[in-house]
Amino acid sequence: MRRDWSARGLASPDATLILPYVLKNLTPPFVAAIGLGAVSAAVMSSIDSSVLSASSMAAWNVYRPLVEPDASSARLTWVVKRAVIVVGTAATLMALHVQSIYTLWVLCSDLVYCILFPQLLLALKDRRANRLGSYAGMAVSFAVRIGAGEPLLGLPMLLPLPVDASGATTVPIKTIAMLAGLVTMWAVSRATATRCAPVALSAQ
Repeated sequence: MRRDWSARGLASPDATLILPYVLKNLTPPFVAAIGLGAVSAAVMSSIDSSVLSASSMAAWNVYRPLVEPDASSARLTWVVKRAVIVVGTAATLMALHVQSIYTLWVLCSDLVYCILFPQLLLALKDRRANRLGSYAGMAVSFAVRIGAGEPLLGLPMLLPLPVDASGATTVPIKTIAMLAGLVTMWAVSRATATRCAPVALSAQ
């Protein structure tokens, strides 16, 4: 049944705000307080777990292997605390400038497909893949994808690509970025085989 908000002297809310409007205007004050508190707690719980997991990965998967392999637990804890501040600040700025969850979903899917997929594929299937090749592949994939622009994020198109009447590129640039990173990692790994140890996936 469709709710007639004007019958209660209320403006019709945006679809994403239905629950807060219902709690605020159609329930007793103490029920509204408990309900809105529960919603806020759920949102904050998701946010803090995401920030903590990103900071932990930065400390264990970036800082420890690349900066200080022999870092102690106390040192890694210190790094995680600083990373929480950096990630939290970045998340806040992103939330203020990006107005759509769909935009963030598109960005994450692009990063996984264009950058991470070639890395995973060669790490599993190519015994000669190494760290320098991985770095080169990620850099090329990232540069190609960013160079193609992204209207949802306000990024201009830097590469000379054919476009249609709406300004969208007519070539599969995401697949091209993925293949560019794949080929680059494969080639650089072989060119630097004598200077860098192969990449190996390990279960920890």
